[in-house]
Order: sequence, then C-alpha cells, then structure tokens
Amino acid sequence: MDNDKKLLRAECKKIRKTLNSNLSSSKICSNIVNWDVFNRAKNVLLFYPIGNEVSLLDLLKIKDKNFYFPCVAGDDIYVSRYTSLENFITGKYSIPEPSEDMCSDCSFLELAFIPALAVDVSGNRLGYGKGYYDRFLKKYSDIITAVPQYAQLCLDSIPNESFDVPVDYIINESGVVTTRL
Repeated sequence: MDNDKKLLRAECKKIRKTLNSNLSSSKICSNIVNWDVFNRAKNVLLFYPIGNEVSLLDLLKIKDKNFYFPCVAGDDIYVSRYTSLENFITGKYSIPEPSEDMCSDCSFLELAFIPALAVDVSGNRLGYGKGYYDRFLKKYSDIITAVPQYAQLCLDSIPNESFDVPVDYIINESGVVTTRL
C-alpha cells in the first residue's frame, strides 16, 4: 500500500501544479465564511499553504476569531496563536510557522483545517507521509476537522491504513461536504 500512496502522491502533486490556486482558494474561503460550523468556532487552526495548496490566509482578515497555526517539534504538531505573518519563521520542512510560544495542550481548538494532497468522500486524507496530523488528530479527537481541497483532488477512494484519521468535512469550490454518517 505504501507504493500505491507514493504513486498517488506524485500524481496529485502533478495535478495540483496545473490548478489556479488563487481563484479556487478564494471560492473555498467564501464557502468557509458562509459555513455555520466555522461561524460558531472561536478558536480555529489554519495551515500555511505550500506547493500550490489551497490558501486560507484570506480568513485572517476576520477579527472575531483566534487563529492558530501548526508548529512541528520532534514528531509532533503543536500550535501557536497567530498575531502577524511578519512573526513567522521557517520551520521544519521549510514550512513557515509562528515564532510565538507553542501551546502544549490544544484541546481548546474547536475547528481544524487540515492540509492534504487529496481527500476522498469518506474523509480519508492523502498527506505527505509523515503522520503528523494523524497523531495530532488522534490526541484531539473532539476537534471538528475539515480539509479544504480543490474539487479535482476530491477522489472516490484513497488507500488508508489503521492509523489514518479521517476528517469530518471537505470544503471545495462547490461547497461543504460532510464525511460523517
């Protein structure tokens, strides 16, 4: 299965390079802003977009929310509160992250947007293969989770394993899809 995921990752990266990130990200952010789950949440985890990922940075204009970003330390993800993009530093894997203090307990988060190369209709994510978010989501299973994803990378099925943690929602250019039954 590892080889299947490796091939699928390469294919998804190739597809993602061809997509109009700005236009799609704008539509996805618009769908998020109109989503009741987002509107009820006060403490929200975003991620810094890399490699033509969907960008949710436009959401930072919303002033009545506390936004957090992931920080990698060792084999785990912690979060830091967003104050300004000017305070970001280059973290592990060259991903920008806040330089502010990391929270060791993230149970206060109500909604977490999780990056992925692709996602399927059951909420299974194709990540980058390191398992950071799976470990994080296992630890904080009460947080509502969503993958913002280009419609072209919302697939019927993704190979998954027992340690993979599916997300609750997918948000693409067309709207919000629940993966929970």
